[in-house]
Amino acid sequence: MGEAQGCRFEPTFNRSVKVGAGDDRLTSDAGVLLVREADQRLGLTASLAAQLSDPRDPVKIRYQMSELLRERLYALTLGYENQDDVDRLAHDPAMRMAVWDRRGQAVLQERLASQPTQSRLIDVLAHGGRNLLVLRDALGDWVFRHIRSTNRDARVPAATIDVDSFAIEVHGCQEGSQYNGHYRQTGYHPLVASFVVGGDYDGARDGLRLGNGFVHAVLRAGNVHTAKGVFRFVRSVLTKTKDLARELDFRLDAGYTGGEVLDFLAGEKARFLGRLPTNPVLERLAAPHLRRPPGRPPREGYETIVELGQHRAESWQRSYRLILVVVDRPDPKTGQLTLQPDFFFLITNWPVEQRTTEQLLEHYRKRGTFEDRLGEFREAVGPHLSSPKFVENEALLLLSLLAFNLGSFLRLELEDDAGACLDLQRFQKVVLKAGGRVVKHARQLHVHVAQAVAPLWNRLWKRLQRWRLTRRRTTPNPPRRRDWMPPPRHAHLAEVLNL
Repeated sequence: MGEAQGCRFEPTFNRSVKVGAGDDRLTSDAGVLLVREADQRLGLTASLAAQLSDPRDPVKIRYQMSELLRERLYALTLGYENQDDVDRLAHDPAMRMAVWDRRGQAVLQERLASQPTQSRLIDVLAHGGRNLLVLRDALGDWVFRHIRSTNRDARVPAATIDVDSFAIEVHGCQEGSQYNGHYRQTGYHPLVASFVVGGDYDGARDGLRLGNGFVHAVLRAGNVHTAKGVFRFVRSVLTKTKDLARELDFRLDAGYTGGEVLDFLAGEKARFLGRLPTNPVLERLAAPHLRRPPGRPPREGYETIVELGQHRAESWQRSYRLILVVVDRPDPKTGQLTLQPDFFFLITNWPVEQRTTEQLLEHYRKRGTFEDRLGEFREAVGPHLSSPKFVENEALLLLSLLAFNLGSFLRLELEDDAGACLDLQRFQKVVLKAGGRVVKHARQLHVHVAQAVAPLWNRLWKRLQRWRLTRRRTTPNPPRRRDWMPPPRHAHLAEVLNL
């Protein structure tokens, strides 16, 4: 005897198929439960919420700060980049179980916060005293918690910091948005720093994937120079990351290798490797090494690495090791060499006995994978900086980076276990956006997920059980148990479709 259900339509290709709706305990985002488990074990949103100031009247509060943060961060982690998406996710059973601090079956009776409430959260984060600084510091703190929980509360042997800027396009009259001639678009020009164990984002060795993530970020106006504020930025990054690795080096693009930055890093005994912008003095040094050898050039062209010894510009306080890289490749269409070979300079304080010129060039070229991560961040999380105020858009950017870190922690654990590489978008689609059904049984909630994701979930669950949070990063006590508060009368208890 079949089950009685309201049938919406019957396909003509197979009359045995009946398509209906009405079970409000189905979810397409069951992976949010894995996100909450990772969050809970590391104490991420709980520690962040405990440090934020909340100006709201406690008597009138329905949603705690930790719950509001989880709802917004989890939505971004799953790829829901628009704030309007929370109106639909507020009714998703898996999201409701993952977000609420309360236990038991009552979580399925709760409706999560709506889009206007989430907008008020951004107001609190942006205008609530030191809240923006707390949000920014959480980037490094979350990476610290992941590294220490997977590395027996010890620093990693070696790590690299990549510093770079990128463009975020906006459409509107947002405060601080300007036209950038380099990117040929109107928007913002943020500066970010990323931490990578061993200097290789795609490293295949066990453990080298764990702990990678963004550790610092600032939002800047769209038309600022790429090096604007970089000295203060690098100084803050070094302070935030000195407890993460025993040996730390910076990998810098040509816009950030000013004398003030290089002299500071050398004075702090931090290694660096950066590209120098070309100038007439450097061109004269390169000229003797640009002559091509006689004879027919090889099909793949030439690449020459020349150690030029110590070099000191007029504005520098110290001299550093200068390396010339000559890249003479044939045109891919004609097969002919260009009129003059291309070349660039690397500057570093790595001693020759520790890293050869070939090793330094290989290390610098791995910076390309960091640029891939920036593209991955834009595609998988896609921050929409649509608020009218600059500080509100900076809060949105920081939340997006935190969500990227949270999703990356899980993605990197699966990569390390399987010995494979997954971009975050694929991880979202294959692992996190899993179908599931919630069943009440014996005062418990049973979540049945799609069979296709079960092996991946088992792998991830075993990895999460190995995490041991350091005592220096304890999880705050959970909020005081509250009585169930029904939603307000104006709240939609069923999902409303907005197009």
